[in-house]
Amino acid sequence: EMADRGFPLTHQDLQTEVNSILRARLGAAFLGVGKRWTGRFIEKYHDRLKMFWSSSLEEKRGRAVNPNTNKRYFELLGDNIRVTVAPIDPELIYGCNEVGFMLSRGSKRLVIGARNRSIQHQQEDRGRENTTVIVTICADGTATKPTVIFKGSAFNLNWNQENPAQASFAHSEKGWTDGEIGVAWIQDFHEQTKRKAQERTRLLLVDGHNSHYTQGFLRFAREHRIHVFCYPAHGTHVYQGLDVVIFAPLKQYWTQEKDAYYRRTRKRITKSNFLLIYGTA
Repeated sequence: EMADRGFPLTHQDLQTEVNSILRARLGAAFLGVGKRWTGRFIEKYHDRLKMFWSSSLEEKRGRAVNPNTNKRYFELLGDNIRVTVAPIDPELIYGCNEVGFMLSRGSKRLVIGARNRSIQHQQEDRGRENTTVIVTICADGTATKPTVIFKGSAFNLNWNQENPAQASFAHSEKGWTDGEIGVAWIQDFHEQTKRKAQERTRLLLVDGHNSHYTQGFLRFAREHRIHVFCYPAHGTHVYQGLDVVIFAPLKQYWTQEKDAYYRRTRKRITKSNFLLIYGTA
């Protein structure tokens, strides 16, 4: 089932998941299954399972989008939409993705300068820190409130600021999504969409980031009738609607708004004013 949804497991992945399940049942003292357990498991269910060799990243990228992949992807997507007695309604089909924003103002832009100069520099602040935003859109054209992930080891009271987009926010050491944030995010997604769902099944399309297939993430999704489906590996540039349609204009408006904010206030763009600028953009 995980492979069909775009999350094939390695031997190590399978062993980790099995050990987690058994420790939950038998207690933390359980030492784990043996090194050969996964191989014997696959042999036992050889009529349903088989191993595949992965190809190089470059080869995967070159072969990611082709007629066979395209056909299989939409077949699986259709199967997931029709997983219930009645097909899942568009108002319950969601796609999510992460996008990063640099807090500095520096970017190459068309600007006006003196004719006798060969290059025109634009003043920028020196902050090069990345902030991640998780954006979720629905097939009916609506969107949930975003989640913003700041880089930091602890919550800072200065982050509590004007928040036009009503975003929730979290923090991690590198400013990226991790397994813990992934579970918190899907819980927030459920809270924002459960009233609209009214106990009906929701379909959530995601990329292959490891935060989307942790045991906690998938268990919560299953318990709350959220079907998780993954885009084809290395094909998000074609299939991921947020990458294709939303993020380019969002980045453009973000750049315009942070430049306007700097010119208006002469203040650096930091985590303390990020939510204001992002929400306005």
